[in-house]
Amino acid sequence: MITADDHWPATLQRVVGTLHFKIADSKSVAPTLQIEVRQDIQSLPALIQTAVKATIELDSWVAMERMEPPINREAVLARKQLARAIAADPPGAGQSPFTAGYDAAYRLRLEQLVWAAIADHPRRRLEELASARP
Repeated sequence: MITADDHWPATLQRVVGTLHFKIADSKSVAPTLQIEVRQDIQSLPALIQTAVKATIELDSWVAMERMEPPINREAVLARKQLARAIAADPPGAGQSPFTAGYDAAYRLRLEQLVWAAIADHPRRRLEELASARP
């Protein structure tokens, strides 16, 4: 049976795929993970643009370690592990397979967080989250 929400797993996977993670200051003692959009999202459908902004907002909640629903400890740990892995990669060498695993794990957590935050009313919740972004 197909429901109206069956497209969300693929949509959220596409949204998280548009994001790029990098270290803000490689000389810092504690690596700070920074998120940016890989492509110009203006050419994407409005729903995807809204979902990207909402996902970036949720990532900022994970970075601040807000332990309110839907943020959980596993997401915070996955983000920290990704930051450490990216910081450990040699400059200019590209992403190691080790780092790629942490990247995939955090992306999956981020997808799950977005769905947990919007599941009861996806469009409205995405708009609420996205509106929190400047």
